[in-house]
Amino acid sequence: MKVKVEVAERVWQVDMAHPLELAIPLNFEGSQARAFGLPRAQSSAFAAGDFIGDRRRGGSANCETLQITPHGNGTHTECVGHITEERIYLSEFAVPPLIPATVLTVSCCDLGESGEAYGGDWAPDDSVITGATLEAAWSRLDCADEFRRALVLRIGSASQRFESLADHSGTNPPFLTTEAVRWLRSVGCDHLLVELPSVDRESDGGALPNHHRFFGVEPGRPADEEARRRSITEMIAVDSNIDDGPYILALQFPRLQTDAAPSRPILYAL
Repeated sequence: MKVKVEVAERVWQVDMAHPLELAIPLNFEGSQARAFGLPRAQSSAFAAGDFIGDRRRGGSANCETLQITPHGNGTHTECVGHITEERIYLSEFAVPPLIPATVLTVSCCDLGESGEAYGGDWAPDDSVITGATLEAAWSRLDCADEFRRALVLRIGSASQRFESLADHSGTNPPFLTTEAVRWLRSVGCDHLLVELPSVDRESDGGALPNHHRFFGVEPGRPADEEARRRSITEMIAVDSNIDDGPYILALQFPRLQTDAAPSRPILYAL
């Protein structure tokens, strides 16, 4: 099946038959993408009376109870409710079914040598993605501005510190600088997708400045309607066979009344 969409006053044909998965499969028995010292996601057979929800153990059907902490267990999407006192749920988030998006491959550098800043605790040897790097990566592409609505950031080979499928707890993974988030907002990015466990430093004194800056919410202040339409998706994996450039994004997640949920972002080639 192929779908035609109009973006930037041009009609594009979307190849729906060959989805490009960005979500990391959450393996309950093997290696998991994790962060922040949160426990592994777990799955166990439900049992009650004579019923056991496992066909391998003689049960009539498989029925599992899942234990997941979305912010630290695999690919997840979060809304502004992650940083507000008001309970704002991802289930209230009316995400468009198809979103113009661009994949950008970026490298990391040491914060102390970048000439850029971060709004929380930091160290000179922190590995960061800078605003200058993002702007340079975008300038190498011939993409209409509308395709900056969603930006998918892949860490290039220049960074040797990051693996998608790993426990990142206590490793101080790369994060974004203040200028990087400013650039994202200045170009109209409403949906940010990153391979990183977080857009903020693992331990920054609890400030989460990049989350506040991206959503446009000052600490302790309520979220406006624009903030409620933005999203951050973390711990994705962008395969090496996906080229930089424009795509159409489908951002899928369950309607759970939480600020974040496991998600399945999918790209479609144009």
